[in-house]
Formats: sequence, structure tokens, C-alpha cells
Amino acid sequence: MDNDFYDEFREPTRRDRLLKGEEYKEAWQGVFDVKTLEALDALKRRRIIEDIYWVVSTGKEADVFYARSPNGDDLAVKIYRIHTSKFRRIDKYVLGDKRFGRMKSVIKSKWSWARREYKNLSSAWKCGVHVPKPIAVYRNIVVMEFIGQKGTPAPLLKDVEDIEYPEKVFDMLLNDIEKMYKEAKLVHADLSPFNILYHNGIAWIIDMAQGVNINHQYALHFLYRDLHHIINFFVAFLDDIPSPDEVFTRIVGKEPDLIIKSLVREQF
Repeated sequence: MDNDFYDEFREPTRRDRLLKGEEYKEAWQGVFDVKTLEALDALKRRRIIEDIYWVVSTGKEADVFYARSPNGDDLAVKIYRIHTSKFRRIDKYVLGDKRFGRMKSVIKSKWSWARREYKNLSSAWKCGVHVPKPIAVYRNIVVMEFIGQKGTPAPLLKDVEDIEYPEKVFDMLLNDIEKMYKEAKLVHADLSPFNILYHNGIAWIIDMAQGVNINHQYALHFLYRDLHHIINFFVAFLDDIPSPDEVFTRIVGKEPDLIIKSLVREQF
């Protein structure tokens, strides 16, 4: 790997940063270890990434950067912080998920969380769910469609005070949740206004790494909790809104039992 490339990805290349000060510095320095730089180098040689610019969001387990492809397309590059991740409770999501092997081997794998994100995004996107289009995955890096404009990410749904057509957006989200369950055979498992982007009147579901197969032992618990969070948010925008029980029954074909409902606030 040449030194110019190392220098390019080691320090910020532009002043217009979306995160400032120590938070920005921590995000930038926290992900670019040698292995990650090698992975970025490989993606650049494969002509998937041309340039990577600034941090657009930080999370418990990963940071997202704005980048561009050789064709000039806007990209979101999600880099999982393998060594400094604060996200520890992954056992509830990977336990029993046969798509990713035994739990212990998944936890030990440096790149399993990125592969989960890419695989879940791909499954949902192919079924027409409003998620960023997945482009590539390599080691701890997922490259996907950028939701926003000119390097500025779309706002999180939680930060949107005026939704132009809230009923339309709400119905779109419920349809996407149902489509994920029935067609992609997935439950997001951590869906809330904190991981939905609002752009051009569309609610885009993000952060798919923790998504589980519908046969997962906690799938129905996660589904009910997802519905609870979304419906609670839209109560402020809509007068006539279905209950989580009603939507759950529509999607699954049976009513939620008391155990599922009692665990809605459980922190898995």
C-alpha cells in the first residue's frame, strides 16, 4: 500500500466537516487502523471508491463517511470499529441465526458484522424495501448508496419536525416492515426514528446489521418492539393510527401473546 494513500485516509482532506472537534477527531482516528486502510486500498483498486471525505455519522459500533465512486456517484462508506466498538450485546441478534454459523465463531470474526449488514441490505433491497442500495462489502467496510445531497446526509426521522405527508410516510414504513417480514424473511430488530432517514418524502431504513431471520427465537419480540417504536412516533402526527397489536396481527397472521407484549421495552 503506497504512502500517499495512507496519508490520504489518515487525516481529513476537507474543512467542511459535519462533526466538529474532539468528536470528529475520535471518529476519524478510531476506525483507520492498518487493516482498515488496507481494505480501503483494495476497494480503491477495485474502482468502487475513488475518494473518501468526511464523517457523516457516528454510532456505537461503526462510523459512516461520505465518499465518491470513480463515476462521481455519492457513496456512504460504513466502517466498523473492530477494536474499539462499544456495541457488545450482539449475542441476542446472532444467537440462533443459522445464516451466520455458530454464535461464538460470529463474534470472533472481525468482519461478520459488516457481512450481516450487507446481506440484510441486499435481501431487503431486492424485495423493494426502502433501504440504501448495497454496493460492496470487504472486511469491516460496507459501501452503499448515499441518502442525502452533495455530501450532506438526510436528517434522521427523529429530527424532522414537519413531515409533509405523515400518513403516506407512515404507511410506507409499515409496508416496508411487512415486506421485510413476508418477502425478505427479515425483522429489522432495532427499528426506531433514530435509524430512519427522511429524504424527498421517503423514509429510508438504515442500520440493518442486527436484522434477524424470521425464524430467530426473538424475531417476534423484535418485530413487536419495532412496530411499537414507529407507531409511538407517529402518534404526534396522525389522529387515527392503528395499535401495534393490530399491525402485528396483520403482518404475522396471529395476535401477539402477553410475553411478546411484556418484553416490548426490554433492552435486548
